[in-house]
Amino acid sequence: MRKKWLWAVLPALLALLVALLLLAESSAPAATITTVPSALWYLLTTLTTVGYGDCYPVTAAGKAVGAVFQIMSIGLLGLLIGFLASYLRTAAWERLRLSMLSGRTWYVFSEKNEASLCLAEALAKEDPKRVLLFALTKDEPGVGRASALSAEELCRRKKNGDFCLFCVSERDTENERLANSVENGRVYCKSACFSERLSEHRQRFDPVELCARVYWNRFPLRSPQETILLIGDGRWAEAILLYGLLRNILDPAQHVRYVCAGDYSDFLRRHPQMEQVLEVDQKFGGKDELRFLTHWDEDPALLESADRIVFCGRSEEQTRRTLTQLRRCFAVTGAVHARLSAAVDGAECFGAASELYTPELVMRASLSTLAVKLNERYREGNPVAPGWNELSDFARRSNLAAADHLLMKVRLLAQKYGAESALKTLLERYRNAAPEEKDRYRRIEHARWCRFHYLNGWQYGERRDNEKRLHPLLVPFDRLSLAEQEKDDYGWEAVILTMMRETDEK
Repeated sequence: MRKKWLWAVLPALLALLVALLLLAESSAPAATITTVPSALWYLLTTLTTVGYGDCYPVTAAGKAVGAVFQIMSIGLLGLLIGFLASYLRTAAWERLRLSMLSGRTWYVFSEKNEASLCLAEALAKEDPKRVLLFALTKDEPGVGRASALSAEELCRRKKNGDFCLFCVSERDTENERLANSVENGRVYCKSACFSERLSEHRQRFDPVELCARVYWNRFPLRSPQETILLIGDGRWAEAILLYGLLRNILDPAQHVRYVCAGDYSDFLRRHPQMEQVLEVDQKFGGKDELRFLTHWDEDPALLESADRIVFCGRSEEQTRRTLTQLRRCFAVTGAVHARLSAAVDGAECFGAASELYTPELVMRASLSTLAVKLNERYREGNPVAPGWNELSDFARRSNLAAADHLLMKVRLLAQKYGAESALKTLLERYRNAAPEEKDRYRRIEHARWCRFHYLNGWQYGERRDNEKRLHPLLVPFDRLSLAEQEKDDYGWEAVILTMMRETDEK
C-alpha cells in the first residue's frame, strides 16, 4: 500500500516542480529552461548529479525551485534505485526463475508453518528434485523455495495445471476460499468442513482424523477382549474413539471395552444409532461395550487393569498434567499412549506434526488407489454400479473405510494361514476354507459394513432410501439371505486380489 501511494504522489510532485520552474524561467531574457523537455532534462541531470550545465535556472524563483529539487534528489535517487532493485529481485527475478521451472510439477504451499514444513520435508525426502514453493515468503535456509507471489498467482502461472496446491492455513475458511479459487491442478485443503460433493481435483484432509488413523495404525487392537481407557474429550479424543469403533473388528464374538473419561454428550447426540453398534453403559456378551466416566480417576481398579490407557486431552498441557498425576498415584500395568508432540517418560507418544503431515496421509495416494480398485472390483460383478467419479461423497468414504480395513483383514488371514504365506496362497486357502471359517469372515465383514453405516446415521428400512439413510441390509447376519451372506466374500477376496494387482504393477 505504501509503494502504491509513493508512485502516485511522486509523478504529481515532479509535474508541480516542472510547472513552477517553467513559470519562473520562461519570461527571463537569458533563460535556458523554456520548454517542458528542457525542464525535464534539467531535473534529470540534477537527479543523477551529472550536471552538464547546458540548462540551469537564472531567476531567483527558478533557483529556489532548483534548490528544492536538489535537496529532494538525495532521497529520491536512492528511492528509485531501491524500487528498481526490489523489482528486479522480486517480480522480474521471480518470473525468470519460475519460467526455468515450468517443465516440472510444482508443489505450492499457501503459507510457511509447521504443517507445510513437515509436508515439504517429507516430499523432498521422496524426491529431492521436486519443486517446492512457499507462497508470500522470503528466502530462508531450509527446504523449498520462497516466492513473493501469492498461492493463487503461482497456480495461475502454471497454465497446464501441473501442480499440487496445499492450503495449510490455520483458518479453515481461508483454506476453503483458496481451494475454491483454483480451477485446475490437484488441491489439498486442510479443513474440517464437510461437503457432500467435491470436484475431482479437490481433496480435504483434517489433522484430527489423520491423528486417529495414525494412532490405530501404530497401535492396532491386539485382542478381541481388550479394555481401552480413553482419557480426554473434544474432537481429538472423539476421532480416536470413532476410528477405533470402525476399525477394530476382529471376531464376531468379540467384547472390546471402551471406557471414555470426559464429556461425550455431543458425540452421542451426533451418533444416535450408537446402541445398534454396541451396548452403551452395559455389559453384553458378543458386542463391544462403551462406558463413560465423569472423571478419569473415579475407577481406580480400571486404571490399574486396563490393557491400554490413551491420553488425548484438549491441550498438551492438560495431557501432561493428567499423565503425571496418573503415574504418581496409580500402579498402571497396561500400555500408556499420549497425544503429545514430544516424548515423555512413561508413555508412547503419537500425533506429532511430522507424523500427521505426510504425503501418504494428506494425499491419501495408496488409500485412494485401493478404494478406487475396490470399487472397480465390485463393478466387475455389478456392471450397472457407478464408477468412482459418479459416487456420492458418502459412497466414496464407504469405499475408503473398506480400503482402510484391508490391513486388518490381511492380519487376520495371516494369523490363520501363516504370516509368511504369499498373497496367492492366502487367496487359495481362503477359497478352500471350511464353512464355519468362511462364516466367521463373512460375519466380520458384515459387522464392519453395518457399523460404518450406523455410525454415519443410517438405520434399517424395508426399502433403501439414500436421502433418509435407510437400508434393508442393516440387520443381524443371521437374518440375511444366503445370497446376501455370500456377497461378503467379495470383501475378503477383493482385498487379496487388489493387493496382488498392486504387487504385480510394482
